Amino acid sequence: MNAFLRNISALTLFAGSFVVSTNATAQAVQQGNGALVQKTDRSVCMTADLTGLSTCVNMNQTQYLITPSGNETSVWKGTVPAELRPAKTLVKDATWQERGRTFDTHSVTTPDGKISLTLHYKANGAK
Repeated sequence: MNAFLRNISALTLFAGSFVVSTNATAQAVQQGNGALVQKTDRSVCMTADLTGLSTCVNMNQTQYLITPSGNETSVWKGTVPAELRPAKTLVKDATWQERGRTFDTHSVTTPDGKISLTLHYKANGAK
């Protein structure tokens, strides 16, 4: 009797996990054609090479997206300290290499101190 109960319990657990994973997969596909969108709260001092400012600026990653084809987009936002703020809007386009990938980057810093940085990686190398 104990062996029977153990087998039934294991079967029920396996079947339940299969149903849950199937539902989660179906929901992910319905919510963006299979793209994974992840809201994050990661913070780093973003290098001046990407922002065009004289030193790194603390920024928070607000979104990360990866598509089934492998394309990636990462969005970062922050506030520039008063002493680093540009007199007029500063736009900086660059490339960044990380994890063996080359990202195209676009940074915009406004005189009021808002800064945003977007990194794009095209899996097939297209622009």
